[in-house]
Amino acid sequence: MTRESTDASARSSTGDDGEDADAAELALKAERCRRLAAGISDQRAADVLRTMAANYEQSAARLSDRDQFA
Repeated sequence: MTRESTDASARSSTGDDGEDADAAELALKAERCRRLAAGISDQRAADVLRTMAANYEQSAARLSDRDQFA
């Protein structure tokens, strides 16, 4: 897997979930990604998982903000 494809995977990791999932679900996915990243020795895979976690957290925050003003 190339660096570009792993970056693309990380960027698209929240694509569909951001619309269908609620903030709590996205926060759980972020937590799962961070836990997996901490438990593996492959640095590139861990980096992708941490990026996915950050993306999930950003999506969760946007949903939370949107829900507060709805």
